[in-house]
Parts: sequence; structure tokens; C-alpha cells
Amino acid sequence: MLRLFLDNRVWVLLLLPVILALYLFSYFLGYPAPFGRLNHDTQLLPYLANLSMAHVFAHFLMLLLNAITLNWVFNRREFLEKNTFIVSLNYLIFASFFHTWGAPSWLFVAHLCCILGVGLFFGVKPQMNSKKQAFNASFVFGISVLFAPEYIVLLPLLLLMFTVIRGFYFREILLIIIGFLMPIVGVISYYYLSEQDLNLAFLPKLTRYSANWQEYLQIGILLVIFIFSMLGLRARLLKASLKLKKQTQILTLFSFFIFLLGLGAFFLAGQISLLSLVILPFSFYFSYALLSSSLGISSHLFFYILFIFSLLKFILFTI
Repeated sequence: MLRLFLDNRVWVLLLLPVILALYLFSYFLGYPAPFGRLNHDTQLLPYLANLSMAHVFAHFLMLLLNAITLNWVFNRREFLEKNTFIVSLNYLIFASFFHTWGAPSWLFVAHLCCILGVGLFFGVKPQMNSKKQAFNASFVFGISVLFAPEYIVLLPLLLLMFTVIRGFYFREILLIIIGFLMPIVGVISYYYLSEQDLNLAFLPKLTRYSANWQEYLQIGILLVIFIFSMLGLRARLLKASLKLKKQTQILTLFSFFIFLLGLGAFFLAGQISLLSLVILPFSFYFSYALLSSSLGISSHLFFYILFIFSLLKFILFTI
């Protein structure tokens, strides 16, 4: 299976629904693997509130769409000389730790916005005027805040990432701020003018979260993925172009910022949506680990162990 996804065979994307179906089957045999506080206040649509199967179907479609879109960004922005489709498989495996089938959630809609935003952000050229790209990328990231309000903390990160690519250009920095805030201000204005209550808390209440052993285990797995990802990236950078080095530089900045901030949000509020964003860069970098000749068997062995565990965790956690 791993070899199929590592090669340039577009038809392997047809296997993604089958792999998602395996996760769904395992979920129905076991029980939801806990990770953080579940937010039951949000739902995909009001009339779907009591239809858990509708949320299962929505999760299925969004995970599939996100995996394919993230893989498209990887190939489109030339993170590798040839097309590969392992990124989509990585995303599905890593995402399985951050959601519960059937639970109402906008998380993966927010993920889609961030994936598109990252793809647009990589269109920024160091030596070219990038006002359009900067505005479009920040606008899409701003839309993600409507689905995951805590993503508002991404604005300083976007400014820092842009500065790393282009340097400090006031007009472009201003456009990033305007683009990011525009959808948020627009929605707030609509609710205010229509005199409706807007239930949108940008920052969670900070109350220490007592994690259980299952959650510590999943965080430990993320740390191992992080280590393999960094080792794969290091091996890749030894023969990378200047363009790729610049792209990985800002993506690594994104990884560290989100990983540290996400861990803080988890332990202080039991919130996982920020931490879940690490699966975007991890899906990229872990691909390098799987393709690395120096890591070779160790990364492949870890991949299969991780894949099997991610499938069976719904059952194993009941023991």
C-alpha cells in the first residue's frame, strides 16, 4: 500500500474512500477515542442536530476533500520533483486522532480553509509584488476563523511568515490584516445589524485540563511523528532548491508555532482544534521521511505501526 501511494499513480486516490471506510467500521466496533473536551454547542446545520449519521457523512466527505486538496497543494507547489500521493494518506491517518465520527463539528471545514490559505501563501514570490496573493491567502485564513474562532491567533503567524518570505512591506502587511479581518468583521456586522446574538468566543476559557493516559499516548505519538518529520525534512534539505528551502522555512515556522500553541491550548483548555493544524505540515514532512533512503525501513515500519494503531485505537482503548 505504501509503495502505491509513494509513486505517481493518480488512481490510488480511489483507495482513499476505502481507507476511510475502514476507520468508520473500526469506530462502530469500538467507541470514540477521547482527545480533549468535545464541543457539542456547534453543529453543521441546525436541522441536522439530532441526525448523527448526517454528521458521519459530512466528516467522511470533508476528510476526503481535505486529503485530496492538501495533496494537490503539495504537488502544485513542487515540494517534490515528481507527483506523489502519500500526503493524502498521511492526512487521513493523522486526522483520525482529532475527530469523533458523528460528533457535530466544523473543524475540518476550517482545515479546508487553512489548506487553501497555505496553498495561496506559497504563491508569494520573494522578489515580486505579492499584494494579491497576500490578500487572498489571509482572506481564506480569515474565513477559517468563522468555523474555528480560536484560529484568530493565526494572524500574527501569517504576518511573521510573510515577513520571512518578502521582508517588511507596509502595504502588503496591511492587506494581510485587512484580508484576515474582513470576513470576521462582515459576519459580526451582519449579526449586529440584524440584532441577533452571535455565539462566537475567539478565546477559550482557561481552566486546566486533566488529560487521561489515552490522550497522553496520542500526544506522544504526535511527538514521534514530529521527530520523523524533522528527520525527513533535514534529509530532504541537503539537496533542495532555494525555492524549496524558503517554502520549508516558513512551513517549519508554522509547525513550531502551532505545535507549541496547540499544546498550550490543550492543557489549559482541553481544546484540540489548534493542535490539529499540525497535521498539515506533518503530512508534508513525513512524506520526506518515507522517501528518505537514510531513514528507510524505520520510517516505513513506523508508518505501518501507526496506521494499524490508528485503525484499532477505537477498539484498543476499550480494553
